[in-house]
Amino acid sequence: MNSQPEAYWERILLGEDRGLNAMSRALRTLPSAPRCKMCMAPFEGPVAPLLRLIGFRRWPLNQQLCRICVSSMSKQQGGAEIPVSLLFADVRGSTSLAESMSPMEFARTMDDFFHLVARAVDAENGVIDHIVGDGVMAMWIPAFVGADHARHAVDAGRALIAELRKTSAAGGAFPAGVGVHTGIGYVGVIGNPGSYDFTVQGDVANTTARLGSAAGNGDLILSDSVVSQAQLPTDGLTRRMLDLKGKAQPVPAWVESAPHGASPSAANP
Repeated sequence: MNSQPEAYWERILLGEDRGLNAMSRALRTLPSAPRCKMCMAPFEGPVAPLLRLIGFRRWPLNQQLCRICVSSMSKQQGGAEIPVSLLFADVRGSTSLAESMSPMEFARTMDDFFHLVARAVDAENGVIDHIVGDGVMAMWIPAFVGADHARHAVDAGRALIAELRKTSAAGGAFPAGVGVHTGIGYVGVIGNPGSYDFTVQGDVANTTARLGSAAGNGDLILSDSVVSQAQLPTDGLTRRMLDLKGKAQPVPAWVESAPHGASPSAANP
């Protein structure tokens, strides 16, 4: 076992591990997408069956990573504090929505929502961190997308909001808001043997969840830090100071609202 687990995790999560980078370059040459976000092993295509035989199969708890990567990381259980960008998408009025449907209809509706989120996240090379109730957290780290992780998270948020607005306009049942934030988080493998989770912890995750919950239907809330890190122009964005649950001070942010009449504006929780 590595005698310096934090140094090991920093190399892995920042995309600076030579062994993993060499393997990723080799596996990247094999067709085709989708791939493990960490090592780039293809999950589909002509060579995928052979790769699955030697262990490069989807990890059940997060199918955007492969078993070999998670198994390797779990041997060094722990993590490191690194820059990370997060997205949280949250369905509004899910209690009323569930009341108007059968349990199966509600489950299928939420599953459709989760698939919309996953598609937007995957297109920008992020991973779904976890699903909790009617919300989804997604994560981008340097190992997946380099230093431009904030921009990828924002682009995923914008693509998701565009799809949610289309669904809403067509009479769909996805009244949802999205929050995006970036900062320093503790990223790594936590849990017990057999039920490890690759996740992010810390204030950056809590703040992202609060931003997503504060977003109005069809609105995207961007923290000051993600706007700065992604070097976004603020033309067309509305400046807000948000009183978020659990935060001692108002949080400065920017709101990208739905077109007039398409949805309610953002509101504090």
